[in-house]
Amino acid sequence: MGVIYLVRHGQARAQAYGAGAWAQAQGGLTELGQAQAAATGRALAARCDRIDAAISGDLARQRETLTTVLDVVAHEVVARTDPRWNEYDINTILSEHEQHVAGGGRELQRSLDTALSEWITEVRAPSGRESYGDYRRRCAEALDTVRGLAGPGQTAVVVSSAGTITQIVAQLWGVSGPRWQIMSRTMINASVTKLIVGRGGVSVVSVNEHAHLESLDPDGSLMTFR
Repeated sequence: MGVIYLVRHGQARAQAYGAGAWAQAQGGLTELGQAQAAATGRALAARCDRIDAAISGDLARQRETLTTVLDVVAHEVVARTDPRWNEYDINTILSEHEQHVAGGGRELQRSLDTALSEWITEVRAPSGRESYGDYRRRCAEALDTVRGLAGPGQTAVVVSSAGTITQIVAQLWGVSGPRWQIMSRTMINASVTKLIVGRGGVSVVSVNEHAHLESLDPDGSLMTFR
């Protein structure tokens, strides 16, 4: 069997979302996010004899997380980027007016939840932009490519975002769009989701593993959702 580890990026700077998501020069992760990514790297090093493929989306928070993970793991593997592992584009789904009115924090989350629900049901279909159906297909294609890199005895590590990781799980489990939306809210930064690749296809073994963060800090300061 082959193994695919899907890692959510570490805690990201506020500027690493939206229009600034690709700005690597400004840094994608907070100091805490770097610590989370390093902890995940140590956890993967203890589980993997080697890593045969390492991929991330091309967003700064994703690339920076993968770099930190690989630095800690210290396996000789070249990191690659594949934009199909990017998160859905918040700026596409939320209008400029909604982003301005919502501000940040819980108010922004409420606006985003409503917008995502309308995006999933196609009440809200951004003109000329990625639809929910397009997003689902993109995620499926990304997984199919990585599946080919995780042959028998091989291990692939992919760094992505909460929505895309849980979308993969939702498709494998046959979970509906609204349920996927709920799943994505529970994903811990720098958590690990494990898939195995066998003759019967890809199976989910674990989702949102974060014991490696909890064990380092029982008080929970290493465990964040955004």
